[in-house]
Amino acid sequence: MLSQLTGMLDRLGGGLAKILNLIGGIALIALIPSFAWLVFGRYVLNETPTWVEQISLILIVLITFPVAAACIRDNSHLSVSFFRDALPPKAAAVLALISYATMVVFGFYMLVGAYDLVVFNWAKSMPIIHVPDGLRSIPMLVCGGGIVFYSLVHILKIITGWKTIAHSRFYSDELLDKDTE
Repeated sequence: MLSQLTGMLDRLGGGLAKILNLIGGIALIALIPSFAWLVFGRYVLNETPTWVEQISLILIVLITFPVAAACIRDNSHLSVSFFRDALPPKAAAVLALISYATMVVFGFYMLVGAYDLVVFNWAKSMPIIHVPDGLRSIPMLVCGGGIVFYSLVHILKIITGWKTIAHSRFYSDELLDKDTE
């Protein structure tokens, strides 16, 4: 039962990760021509388009935060696992559980803090582009929720895959992926 729920949540997380990566990719694609227009306007037209700087602030957080959350699911985020990899599989799995539990706490506080920022800044308008300033904090809110969700899924994968971990020669997060069986 728990393994079915974990598998369902992992598949759901995979779809969400694709959407988060797509958002980051589209924002990156939009950032490039906007800066090209900034350079063209500043040096060719001799009239700097000031809206580019405000739009780029939104695009940067759209690139950074959603993709960071998706990286938690794929285990492609920045991590130092040298010590964990040197341990026996059961001890390494316990250390991974502690690590993911810590990430749940961090993601929760990021979620709450970002929500407070969205609410606090929503009434203010961003200069030049006249959209709510709280829009800048929504990607951080999504990232906090993603970190919590993906870390909990990793914890469930470790718990449900404990027999696989116990019989393995080393621990790796990929050990628990169904694709490797």
